Amino acid sequence: MKLLKIYNIKPYKPCILKMKKSLIPLLVCFVFTYTLKAQKIEVESMVSATGLLAENNQLPFWLVANNNGALAPSTNGLFEASSKIVYDFNKNTSIEAKGSFFLRDGVTDKFQRNELFIRFKNKWVQATLGSENPQEKYNGLSVVDDNFLLAGNSRSIPGLLLETPKPLEIIDNFAVDLGIGHYELNDDRYVDDAKLHYKRLNVSWTFAQENTLVLGIEHYAQWSGNSPEIGKQPDSFSDFIDVFFARRAAEGSFQSDQANALGNHIGIYNFEYKFQPDIGDFSFYHQHPFEDGSGTRLKNFPDGIWGISYMPNTIDYTSFLTGLVLEYVQTTNQSGGSGRSGIDNYFNSGVYRSGWTYDANIIGLPFIYRDDTGLKIANNRLRAINLGFSAANKQWSYLFKTTYVENLGIYPEPIIPKDRSVYTLFKTQYDFEKLGSISLMLGYDFNDLRDDNYGGGLTYSYSF
Repeated sequence: MKLLKIYNIKPYKPCILKMKKSLIPLLVCFVFTYTLKAQKIEVESMVSATGLLAENNQLPFWLVANNNGALAPSTNGLFEASSKIVYDFNKNTSIEAKGSFFLRDGVTDKFQRNELFIRFKNKWVQATLGSENPQEKYNGLSVVDDNFLLAGNSRSIPGLLLETPKPLEIIDNFAVDLGIGHYELNDDRYVDDAKLHYKRLNVSWTFAQENTLVLGIEHYAQWSGNSPEIGKQPDSFSDFIDVFFARRAAEGSFQSDQANALGNHIGIYNFEYKFQPDIGDFSFYHQHPFEDGSGTRLKNFPDGIWGISYMPNTIDYTSFLTGLVLEYVQTTNQSGGSGRSGIDNYFNSGVYRSGWTYDANIIGLPFIYRDDTGLKIANNRLRAINLGFSAANKQWSYLFKTTYVENLGIYPEPIIPKDRSVYTLFKTQYDFEKLGSISLMLGYDFNDLRDDNYGGGLTYSYSF
């Protein structure tokens, strides 16, 4: 339960006393006091404490993965605190600021910031400066929070993002969603001071009542920085233009950059069909990854996430079920295991050897993992099936997720025999009327090559 402190600024009495002296001061006082009264400040804060236990001090997969880097497999205790302030100028314009941090064991940096950002928003643009976690698109039931590349598996990366606050309608039934961002990879990584470029374009078409088709593309590129092996990387404005358009690098650049494009590029195509009848929202989606020209030409099809979700209408209808997600994940094609365009080697890079990571955690799909050195992908060829559902009854809420994963290693170094695992998570939460909430989470991992692993945690959270 969230309690908001709302402060409305009331008219100032001395202004009223001067009404009879002049019409102009009266008008000024009225406009001033009306404007202040219309503005509103909302303050929301939260503190939580979690205790965790696991067999052999190794937490099960879903207790660690996609928690924004808060937990490590050996974490026994976690304390979180956050505060958010929203200042509304009017109906369409606002400023928001948020700060939050972690304090936990089992990691090198026990105290770290979580989210830390300030955002300006109006009808046409939304500008966010700082670090913000990806939104949970399917209430935590999916294998990722937002998409194939943003799983919420690592801490958020600091930067500046300019985007549309919501899809903008350009003509009847057609709308566009735009975003462009610049981020700084300021963690401890192989190439120091690397930059991250981001952009997206999504087009939605509502072709019939309750039916919408969304087609889009998102593109990230690591560039600039200093490599201990090959030195300073190109970072001029003309180099940024090459990164923006994914052009091939000039002569003298690293060989893999000349063969493909300057920097380390990664992206997804997004295909989604939405059906929204009165009973709730249905979504059929596919997120297709690419890392070079062969991927953009869909030569690595059908790699990516294929899913279906149902989110019941719990406002107009009484429903115990609050969410249902079924997904199939495949990354085994990678444009083939040979040839110039093959072996896409997802989340890896020749120059930027830390790959698609931040704070040594994979940023995207959490089933992909690196070896003990952190400089080489050990597994990015896999198949997975994920089922998740959530439910609620009065002050109780429930979540269950189970995932079957078949890990195949990488093309040059396959895992033989196949590494098969089942990751299971159960979570229940009880919301007190005034005293916050308490939640229990249990995880169980089965593996046909190793011993089973199980563990759990108890969290108390209070919002004010």
